[in-house]
Amino acid sequence: MKTITTLLIAFIFSFSFGQDFTGKIVDPQNQPIAFANITAKDKTNNSLLTGVISNENGDFTIHIKDKNIYLEISFIGFTTKKIYPTQPIIGTIVLEEGGQELDEVVISKRKQLIQQKVDRLIFNVENTVAGTGGTALDALKTTPSVNVDTDKLAIVGKGDVRVMINDRMIQLAGSELNAYLSTIASDDIKNIEVITTPPSKYDAEGNSGLINIVLKKSKENSWNNQLRTSYTQATYPLLNFGNTYNYRKNKLSIHASLNATKGNMAQFNQFDIVFPSASTATNLDMKNKENLVSGRLGLDYDISNKASVGVLYTGSTEDKGIEDNGRTLINDGSGSFTINRGKAKTLRNNHSINAHYIQKLDTLGKKIAVDVDYFNFDNSFDRSFSSEQFVTNTSFFEANNSTNQNIKNYSGKIDVTHPTKWANLSYGAKTTTTKTDSDVQFFNTSTGTPVFDPTQSNAFIYSENINALYADMSKPLGKKWQTKIGLRFENTRTIGVSKTNNQTDKNSYNQLFPSLFIGYNPDSKNTFNFSYSKRIQRPSFERLNPFRFYINSISYQEGNPFLRPQISNNLELKHIYKGKLISKAFVSHVDDGYFNIIEAEDGAQQRIVVTFENFFTAFNYGLTETLLYNPTNRWSTTTQATLSKMDTQYKDGFNLDAELLSKWNFQIYNRNVFDLNEAKTVQAETTLVYASLQELMYFSISEMISLDLGLKFSLLDKKLNCTLAFNDILRRKATDVNTNTNGIDQTYYNYFDTRNIKISLNYSFGNKKIKIKQRNSGNEEEQTRAKQ
Repeated sequence: MKTITTLLIAFIFSFSFGQDFTGKIVDPQNQPIAFANITAKDKTNNSLLTGVISNENGDFTIHIKDKNIYLEISFIGFTTKKIYPTQPIIGTIVLEEGGQELDEVVISKRKQLIQQKVDRLIFNVENTVAGTGGTALDALKTTPSVNVDTDKLAIVGKGDVRVMINDRMIQLAGSELNAYLSTIASDDIKNIEVITTPPSKYDAEGNSGLINIVLKKSKENSWNNQLRTSYTQATYPLLNFGNTYNYRKNKLSIHASLNATKGNMAQFNQFDIVFPSASTATNLDMKNKENLVSGRLGLDYDISNKASVGVLYTGSTEDKGIEDNGRTLINDGSGSFTINRGKAKTLRNNHSINAHYIQKLDTLGKKIAVDVDYFNFDNSFDRSFSSEQFVTNTSFFEANNSTNQNIKNYSGKIDVTHPTKWANLSYGAKTTTTKTDSDVQFFNTSTGTPVFDPTQSNAFIYSENINALYADMSKPLGKKWQTKIGLRFENTRTIGVSKTNNQTDKNSYNQLFPSLFIGYNPDSKNTFNFSYSKRIQRPSFERLNPFRFYINSISYQEGNPFLRPQISNNLELKHIYKGKLISKAFVSHVDDGYFNIIEAEDGAQQRIVVTFENFFTAFNYGLTETLLYNPTNRWSTTTQATLSKMDTQYKDGFNLDAELLSKWNFQIYNRNVFDLNEAKTVQAETTLVYASLQELMYFSISEMISLDLGLKFSLLDKKLNCTLAFNDILRRKATDVNTNTNGIDQTYYNYFDTRNIKISLNYSFGNKKIKIKQRNSGNEEEQTRAKQ
């Protein structure tokens, strides 16, 4: 009787309140399909009863009151499938690509090489040659719209870029970032996401775009280790050594890495200044000592199936030095010349710690993530220099310039992912407080006794508080359209205090940063995408530091503590054909833009001063074509061509007495990879980059050509990789920069010793398929500004 009563109650409740059906949507490669449409329809008349969309993991739950129904599952680029559920747990539903009849044809082709989501381009590395036996850096070299240089990454038309692993920011830049990316095996990469216009979820800071490297799921109860070293020979040798260890057992994950760089790098500079009274020609050779040790230690622990907690420490210590010797010829008919000597020492210590907690709120993808961060950066710089003039008007000048800078940053943020039946929502908040304390001192040591010069010294404190709120909403509109809109609000308050000048500058402003993305897929061969975003570029802490770096007695560079952020509005239209040809048009408008200002003066006191000012507005626009092509099964190529132009105007009330220039600039990037044997264990690589003469702002930049060649050998079942690289073979990577300010013509040439030979070795052992969770710090923006 009790059993009958229970069944009767269950039947009544089922009839009255309906039933929940759950399932998971995947593609033929068993990868989850997010935002797929699941609709319930009446069997008798095919009328729509209700509908939901799958979450980011492909999971869905749909509540249905009627019994006489069927489910229709659809997504752009896949064939619609009908399901007639008989059990509440439907299980895994596979959607096939293309327009085949699903019950009759089994499709075995791989996922498309390039996919355009509504807010990002996805490059499926696992379908490429670079996806096996290489590193993340190798994979990035083949990624559309990404340029890989010796010490930096860039998105075409965007400049330097920030990198994430599994949607979590990496707190490294330049050569450190490249070294870290070399520790990630390309075999462990599922895909690479190129986000040229970041949505509102991400900080509004920066206009460079984001790269998100998505790793394959790691194995449990396994570990791996990678040892690596490289030797670079240019004018001076440079040695790098590193080790990375990953461990995961049960609920615990550990990541540890250590990297060290030691050696020297050369820099050759030439400055030709034509003053009306006399011209000068300066040659300055510099020897830069590199001595860096950096490390990361991260731990993550799964408290339960729905909750995890973790901590990440990142630290580095750097001892750098500069020795420079120069000679300046004064072409006034007297044969006078000046000998310039300098010596500088930099000590930097960086420590940051991040604590994070993630809580899943249900099985449909709703979750909350909390991050708390602390960041401390100490930077001391001491430079002594002398300038001695010979033949006529003999003179001697010697000085010491030093600065001590400390940056402290505290931040906290909360992010919520909230899928609903109507759309997918995400929202959150972040607060950041930064304090920078700089003490600049200048001593004239020409007489042998240091004499303090208060006019060239400054004690400066800069405080910044940023509070932000954001919300995003994404929703498909039918089978061929996708949309995503977002809004980010930021309140910024700054206080700049010059103790020396007894001057205080306060600033407070509110900004809204909207974003919009529209995707259209008319068929399987064509994809269109439109995006808009508003961004802010805050000056790096180094540019806010009023420290003076002297080249000689009349030439120096100094920061501007009252530099303001610049605002940009960005539009982009993209078309992808068959996943191989990418056409892109872009335009951006910059307001209150800041850049280098070169002030040149003649007369009794000749001098050249380089500083930074908010002095321009600009339109930057252009076209980019990217072609991915494999002429043979052993030859793959990536070619990118960009045509761009920048039109600049002075802000009202500002005049540098320099003509603003504008000219179309052409750039081409071509990379070829050749497999020299059947096993693909020996590869050759060529990379060619060319940039035509460029005119922008008040600068004219000469053309540039860079040619790199490389050989790669994979041994011991690809556990040992050896690379031999010849970089900048033509020695044409350096450029001449010409400008004319205040009637004084100037030409600057800087060569950073980029022609070199590099030998690299890396050996992996353990279970190399494991890659554990990486974690971003919530204050990545402030750390990046400190390192610039």
